[in-house]
Amino acid sequence: MMAERGVRSVSELVRHLEQIGVSISVAQLGRLIDGKSAYWNQKVIEGLMEVLDCGLDDLLQSQE
Repeated sequence: MMAERGVRSVSELVRHLEQIGVSISVAQLGRLIDGKSAYWNQKVIEGLMEVLDCGLDDLLQSQE
């Protein structure tokens, strides 16, 4: 999903999230992306959907 949207790294994605007021560390976001975290913060999910211009289904499918 990131590559499709031109986001080349987790660090870049963190910067995009910070620009819209969502704070998350590179390590935390990396765990979410790798599927190693069972907890998803609602604000982070909403931020990812905004930054990546996608829906929740898109985020969940990218975890499969």
